[in-house]
Amino acid sequence: MAEVSASEYAREHDISVRRAQAAAAAGRLDARRVGGRWLIDDALPHRHLPGRPLSRRSADALMALLSDAPDWAEGLSPSERGRTTARVAELRLEARPSARLAPWLRTAYPAALEFEAPADDLPDLRSDARLTPGGSSDDRSGMNDGGRLEAHVSTVDLDAVVHEYLLVPSRRPNVVLRVHDGAAPRPLPLGALIADLATNTGPRERAAADRLILEGAR
Repeated sequence: MAEVSASEYAREHDISVRRAQAAAAAGRLDARRVGGRWLIDDALPHRHLPGRPLSRRSADALMALLSDAPDWAEGLSPSERGRTTARVAELRLEARPSARLAPWLRTAYPAALEFEAPADDLPDLRSDARLTPGGSSDDRSGMNDGGRLEAHVSTVDLDAVVHEYLLVPSRRPNVVLRVHDGAAPRPLPLGALIADLATNTGPRERAAADRLILEGAR
């Protein structure tokens, strides 16, 4: 084992000391805390800091804490609570936290299904009670686009929505749906909105996610 201090690790890997400490606290580095200082094992292969995908349980806890849900820690072990709070702290050290969050949610967040709908049907789709607006269609994103709809839907309702509104798969979609095994969340928690935006490849969406994450640190 070749243990180094957080400052030595940061210097070797060209990152800030605070980022190295946050990564150690979040369990993203092989490290132990001794006398109030982090000792990081630099002999093991370096884990790319943007991170491996989180489990569904860990991702749900992270989004609940980003939502400032009062019961976010319910059912979590002390170590899970510690890792979750450390991850949020790590995000808020970043200038562009969406770039860190997106890889964490890669396998744990509902994938986006892309469709094209007749433009005249978009107002009715937007008001359909089976759908919960998300992403750029949520007013909190600051980028509501009347010519496009992003929303969440239950898998139970998906086929009916697709059939009723004549949705067809498209590479140039004006409707993007995220499908949930259970009921679609209503209203959409802030953490889920942040996840919608952070997992989008568009620069405006990523910037909106960054703003919402960093606003929570103020």
